[in-house]
Amino acid sequence: MPLTSIASIAPIGASGSQGVGGSKSGGGFGDLITKGIDNVNGLQQAADAALSSFASGGPVQIHEVMAATSKATLGMQVMVEIRNRALEAYQQISNIQV
Repeated sequence: MPLTSIASIAPIGASGSQGVGGSKSGGGFGDLITKGIDNVNGLQQAADAALSSFASGGPVQIHEVMAATSKATLGMQVMVEIRNRALEAYQQISNIQV
């Protein structure tokens, strides 16, 4: 069975329109997940850098450290929830009797 791509939903007010199946980026679900993981990794690294700089007396304020760690935590929570939902969907599909 051939795989089909799912067109992404453009944000309200975004310029340009896409037809069904007409993804401009050409990426699929796997690419979206990879980009999400890379984004969360970047947030984690930024939080680590801010914390290290703050601990060593660098020019970083505590509120900047807290904001960076909160963003990293939230990003990780979103990725874990996406994983949980994908796993749940897979289990439901695998339990379908044909």
